[in-house]
Amino acid sequence: MHKLRKVLILSASYGEGHQQAARAIQEALLSQNHCLDVRVIDYLQMVHPRLNSITRYCYIQSVKFVPSLYGILYHGSRNMKPSSKLSKRLNQLGSDELEKYLNQYEPDIVISTFPTPAGVMSALKERGVTNVPAATVITDHAIHNQWIHPYTDMYFVGSHHVRKELINRGVPESKLSVTGIPIRGIFNQPVDREALQSKYQIKPELPTVLVMGGAYGVLHDIPNICEDLFTFPRRVQVLVVCGHNEKLYMQIKEISKKATNPVQVFGYVQDIHELMAISDLVITKAGGLTISESLAMELPMLLYRPIPGQEQQNAKFLVKSRVAVLAETRKSVSKYLKMLLIERPEILLNMRKNSQKIKKPNAAEEIAQITQLIATNHTARAYQHRQMRYMETVTK
Repeated sequence: MHKLRKVLILSASYGEGHQQAARAIQEALLSQNHCLDVRVIDYLQMVHPRLNSITRYCYIQSVKFVPSLYGILYHGSRNMKPSSKLSKRLNQLGSDELEKYLNQYEPDIVISTFPTPAGVMSALKERGVTNVPAATVITDHAIHNQWIHPYTDMYFVGSHHVRKELINRGVPESKLSVTGIPIRGIFNQPVDREALQSKYQIKPELPTVLVMGGAYGVLHDIPNICEDLFTFPRRVQVLVVCGHNEKLYMQIKEISKKATNPVQVFGYVQDIHELMAISDLVITKAGGLTISESLAMELPMLLYRPIPGQEQQNAKFLVKSRVAVLAETRKSVSKYLKMLLIERPEILLNMRKNSQKIKKPNAAEEIAQITQLIATNHTARAYQHRQMRYMETVTK
């Protein structure tokens, strides 16, 4: 019988979240079945490199400087009908290239962590071009119609809230699995907090605040927030992660020269789980992967000015779950820091306890198990169908 051999994961490099989710699934699949060939492809880079470069640049600039514009575009298209001209155009983007790749690679299942390839796969299946199972991993606690397509075989979602939203939009319950948002397995491993505190020269008796601006350092107003933290009235330790933003890194290093509190500044950090493990609070944007990693580490969150769109929906979910607080101004950040670190530090403990109730650190492993089952069942049925056709030919 045909065995599961190949898995294709289609993603995109708009920020790091979609790619990180894809790599987490790849890691889980290979740990469960080392004989698999699992490929992670940046879909738009594959089908249209120039368009990918332009749209990525526009995305990063818009969320940095005019997030309201991104919000208008997001909400304006959130309930876009599949029959609309724009939906149909998006679902054809790179379809010829994807069809060619499917024929060459012959995957047993295709997993999408970005909505565009999910739509293209559904359209190809609708036209009868392929019958390969298609799964979609929704990487936020928010729903946009661009994620929803009639020929998607399975949706992996981060919460029961998202599951309910999808059911309300007509997705059959049988196609929904609440796994959580996939993160790397390292976030589910035990950590030696004392050893890490020693490694990063962190004093256990002082609170530690981690500031994260995303992979490209797009968190609004980081320098001002850091300036306030560096001179915070209570002695705190501050860890600042600037991602790939070298200009921001140099700016924060300059500001840190006037700090009265201990400060460490980092660029892009691969072992972010270590910094999370030694922190008592993270100030961050509300990206789907970052918040899932924070939940896995039971790290309380102070969410600052989430980008209109999916980040605002993520923030709403987290605040309602009492694992985060939301600040829209520099002044409110200072207010929350004073409350959480000086006046009512027990709130941080409660936020950690609440994280235990909703965290899903095994999401990637669950997705890997289910996708293998879907693909194996599909290939078994396809094998049986071929055998039946062969027997019919022989007996004629």
